[in-house]
Amino acid sequence: MTKSADQVQEATMSTQVEPQYSEDIRIGGVEGGGTYSTLVILDGKGAKLTEVKGPNTNHWGIGIDETAARLSAMIEKGKQELNIPETVPLDCVGLTLSGCEEEASNRQLVETLLKKYPQSAKDYVIGSDTLGSLRTGLESGGIVLIAGTGSNALLINPDGKTHGCGGWGHMMGDEGGAYWIAHRACKYVFDDIDGLVEAPEPISYVWPAMRSYFNVSDRNGILPYLYANFDKSTIASFAKELAIGCERDDPLCLKLFDEAGQILAKHIIALSKKAHNDLKLAHGGLKVICVGSVWKSWKFMKNGFVNEIHNRSIVDELSLLHLTTTSALGACYLAAEKINCPFVKPYDSNVENFFHYKRDHYPEAQKTEHSVELKNYTSECSNAHAHVRNEETT
Repeated sequence: MTKSADQVQEATMSTQVEPQYSEDIRIGGVEGGGTYSTLVILDGKGAKLTEVKGPNTNHWGIGIDETAARLSAMIEKGKQELNIPETVPLDCVGLTLSGCEEEASNRQLVETLLKKYPQSAKDYVIGSDTLGSLRTGLESGGIVLIAGTGSNALLINPDGKTHGCGGWGHMMGDEGGAYWIAHRACKYVFDDIDGLVEAPEPISYVWPAMRSYFNVSDRNGILPYLYANFDKSTIASFAKELAIGCERDDPLCLKLFDEAGQILAKHIIALSKKAHNDLKLAHGGLKVICVGSVWKSWKFMKNGFVNEIHNRSIVDELSLLHLTTTSALGACYLAAEKINCPFVKPYDSNVENFFHYKRDHYPEAQKTEHSVELKNYTSECSNAHAHVRNEETT
């Protein structure tokens, strides 16, 4: 007897089973910065199994071989915590690392991992740290702006095309990052004491803070930190002392973070020109994920940032978002897609909005009040400025 079309369809549907992804699948993701790195391992359903901290994994600073060794060590530690045998590799690992913007060196890093450490993972997907941060919090595209030890910005449009701004390292960029802020503070002090260029505000807090942080008595003592024993993260960490100076209302520290806010805004302005309209016209405007320790000082950068955005008249609306979780999750999402392992990604719970800008709601008085405030700082401290200048060791 011939079956009816309905019976055939019913029989076919009854035999179709939704794809089930075994919880035995193990997916890794590494968020790698210029100071430290984080590995997260998920199962095939997206459940977090473990998290491992590790050292800097920027291959431009430590080389491809050392980077591969550090990544493998982190993966092996994660496997040990999950009682995964040493001979059993993870199914795929996403690497979103500082310095991984160049295709040839990215390919070399992956080849090194597969050749030297075949037990760590069967396959890898690799990209910049900005990519990992963006994929953690936004599904359809947007901007990620990193201001940690260094700085970097990336736009991903809904069609998948990407555009970058910055990320060229401390010799050619890193504007708005902690290293840039700290170096700029030191430069202000060196030039001011030399009489070459007067600092924009008194150095009465920054210069003693420099001597204390580097444990030196004069500027010559700082030179080894800048040259013979240079370490980018050591210099960058001085920015924490400058943030403390902001809390104490030091005018030069406030100036430095105001400048950082301005230059970070310029990154967004540059990329917004290349953003698709559906990103700009979305609810809340253009979405920007802000990553890195410098954003902890947002209240000191806010005026400089907002004034730059407003005065350039290019961005009409934007929302600044913080990640509520590690961007290593974004690296895991990339790895899951590489091996066709779909699971629900909780984008909304991975971010929170901490600032919203809309041009027609901008308080014009903010700029005026801030300018008067800085002017008052200058006049109040002018006598102290004259007293501090040229005093190397006091």
